[in-house]
Amino acid sequence: MAKATTADAVSNNDPLSSISDAMRDAIHNASEDASRARERVREATSGMTQSVSRFGYTSSYMLSYGIVYAAVFVARSIPQDNPIVEGFIDGGRAAVEALNEAKAAPAESSAS
Repeated sequence: MAKATTADAVSNNDPLSSISDAMRDAIHNASEDASRARERVREATSGMTQSVSRFGYTSSYMLSYGIVYAAVFVARSIPQDNPIVEGFIDGGRAAVEALNEAKAAPAESSAS
C-alpha cells in the first residue's frame, strides 16, 4: 500500500499528469454534453414539426370549411327554379367530370 500512496503522491505532483487527467475529463464531459444536446435537438425538432403540421392541417380545414359553407349558404338562398341555379348545377357536374378525367389520364399513361 505504501507504493500506491507513493505513486499517487508522485502522480499528483506531476503537472503533465494532472493536465492529461483534466484533458481526458474535459473530452469525456464534452462528449456527454454533445450527446445530450443532440437528443434535445431531436426532441425539439420532432415537437416543432408536429406543431407545424397540425397548424397547416387546421388552417387548411378552416379555409376549406369556410369556402364550402359560404358556397352552400349562397346556393341555398337562391330559388331553385331559375337559370342561375341550373348553371351552378351544370358547372358543378362539368367540374366533377373534368376532375375524374384528369385523375384517369395519369393512370392510363403510367399503365402504357
